[in-house]
This record gives sequence, C-alpha cells and structure tokens, in this order.
Amino acid sequence: MTLPNSITLRSRFRFSLLVFAALALLLHYLLWGAVSDIAKPPTFSPISEKMVTVQLAEPADTTKVVVKTAPPVAKPAPKALTKAVPKAVTEKTTDADSAPTTEPSVVQDSAPTAESFNEQNMAGSETHVSKASDDTPAAPDATKNLNVDDKPVIENKPPADDSLDLSGLSILPPPSGKMNLKVIYVAKNMNPVYGLGEIQWSIKDSKYQMQIEASLDLLITTLRLYKLQSDGAIGDHGIAPQMMSETRRGRSETATHFNYDTNTISFSATTNTVEMSKGAQDRATVFMQLTGLGIAAPEQFVAGKKITIQVAENREADKFTFVVSGQEEIQTSLGKLQTWHVTRPPRPGLYNSTLELWFAPAYHWYPVQIRNTEPNGAVTTQTASKIQFNTSTEK
Repeated sequence: MTLPNSITLRSRFRFSLLVFAALALLLHYLLWGAVSDIAKPPTFSPISEKMVTVQLAEPADTTKVVVKTAPPVAKPAPKALTKAVPKAVTEKTTDADSAPTTEPSVVQDSAPTAESFNEQNMAGSETHVSKASDDTPAAPDATKNLNVDDKPVIENKPPADDSLDLSGLSILPPPSGKMNLKVIYVAKNMNPVYGLGEIQWSIKDSKYQMQIEASLDLLITTLRLYKLQSDGAIGDHGIAPQMMSETRRGRSETATHFNYDTNTISFSATTNTVEMSKGAQDRATVFMQLTGLGIAAPEQFVAGKKITIQVAENREADKFTFVVSGQEEIQTSLGKLQTWHVTRPPRPGLYNSTLELWFAPAYHWYPVQIRNTEPNGAVTTQTASKIQFNTSTEK
C-alpha cells in the first residue's frame, strides 16, 4: 500500500524540478537579453551644426609717436625807455573827435554819444551796435595810470597861437536845460541803426555840470551804452572844465584833468601831459562853448569865419577848427528851425571825419542837430526831439 505513495512523491518532485528548470531557463533568457542590450554600442543621431565666421580686426598700429616740444622762447631784452609820443595820428584818424554822436562804426573821440554805440554790434535780433571793433585800447580805471611803458613827460609843444583860439571873442554860458535827441546811423549795405541821446547842462553860482548819455532804442526798452560827465567853472574864456569822466559799457572809467596851476592837461589813460591853450574844452563842453559864442554876440557868426578850440579827449588834446558855413533851415521834431550851420572839416593826420553842427538861436543857440560823416560814407545824425529849459518854460 506504500508503493503508490512513493510514485506520487517522485512524480511531484520531477514536475517541480521541470518547472524550476523552465523558470531558470526563462530567467536566463531574460537576463541574456538585458545584457545584450547593455553591451550594444549606443547610436547617436546626427547633430545639426551652424558655421559661424568671425573676422578678426587687424591690430592697431602701435607705431611709437614722438612728440617734439618747442624749444623755450628766449625772453626778450628789456626795451630802452623812450619818450612817449601821443598817439594822435593812429587814434584820431577814425575819430569824430567832438560830436556827441551815436555812431556804431568807429571810435569818435570827440563825438560823445556816438562813441557809446561803438561798443555793440547792430547785427541780429538784439539790434547790437558797433559796426566795427573799437580801435582804441581798453580804457583803464580813472584813478590809475596803467600805461607802464610810457615815461612821464610833458609835451614840448610850441606856445598856443592866440590868434586861433578864443581870445577876443565874447562868451556867455548857456542857460540850464535838457535836450533829447533821436539818433540814426546809416552805412552802405546795412540797415539803419536807431538810438537815443540826452544832453543835460546845468549852471549855478559860476559852476557847471554837463552830462551826455547814449543808449540803444530796442523798441520796448533802451540799453544805456555810454556816459560822459564834465565838471568845472565859468572863467575868463567861457567854460573852464576841471575834470571830464567817461564811462563806456563794459569798460572802466577814464578821466581827463585840466590843471590850471601848471597850465597842462593830464589823462588817466596815459602818462602823457599836454600844454593847455586858452579856452581849452573837453569833448562834451566844446558844443556849449560854441553855443556861448552865439548867445554873447550873434554877429560873431559870420559865413566863412573860422573858430579854433583846443579839445581834450581821453588820451590827447588837439585843436579843432570850426568854419561857419552860413544860415540854414532844417526840419526837426520841433518843426522847421532857422539855424547857423558850422562845420569842422577833416584834418589829415589827426582826424578824417567831418563834423557838422546846427545851432538854433530860437533855442538859446543849443546844437539842435549834430552830424558825423566818416571817410567810408557812414553817417550818424542826431536831431533834437525835445528841449526843456530850467526856466519853467518847456520848448
């Protein structure tokens, strides 16, 4: 009875062994496939590449630059001191010398109101003045003599020729008053330039003060460019200036001194000193001196008559010879006026401009019109627009 059980056990053992063997083969097969996959060399997909071309810049030139320095400039030897000579020719050839005009072209040492216009340029929207640069050096302070190269010297000029000055002529000082002027400057290839001038003359107790101002007319406002002031007394030969000060826009003040104790005229702008003639005037008072001649004796104004006056400016003093041209009627803002026309013709070597004055007997011989004409044809004309005298009467 035990035999069948033994067969059954064996059969089960064999079946189990076969199953185990089958499982082992299956496991080996699976492991072999895995190992085969691992051992297989990997495959790579092609990678797309972009070619980038780079152009290298050429290296900068490194050539060495040699900079040569200029040799030191030898210091000039000091100049020997020489006698300073007044610059009458170079400074006066472009000067109007006496007219208080407002010309913007050149320096006019005797045209007070005109000189101020030399400081600006009338081109552009601002209506500047000065058509040409000022030929006169920048003015130093009135209290200093900055011309260190000049050696103090008194000019050895010949004695004044009394036959040419105011000796023997009657002069009375003009009454105090203020005169406003309209100024127009006309030059070739240039639009007219307009300005305003003002002359104030006051006298009290044999002392006087005169002021001349010039400004630009800018329509909505005015720009003051220039001021000239003269102070002094009334002497035996009419107006006797003691000091004239001049101030231009952007420049220092200059002064001219009349030294009656030494009979000389000195200047703050230079160390030169000149001999003073009888009846000498400055660039402001010369007009009022002529006015005084007409007030004292109108018969002194005769066509063809010559009147010579020494006129001091900011560096020099020269004699101006005025010629009475005759009577003339002119048109002004005050109406038509009968005037005496007086001319200062050019004087070669000193001044090339022509100065014209029109004195109105009806207005106490005030110069109601002043005109300066340059050699190049440029003309500055100042005409009275209002005159007010300090006698409570306005004209």
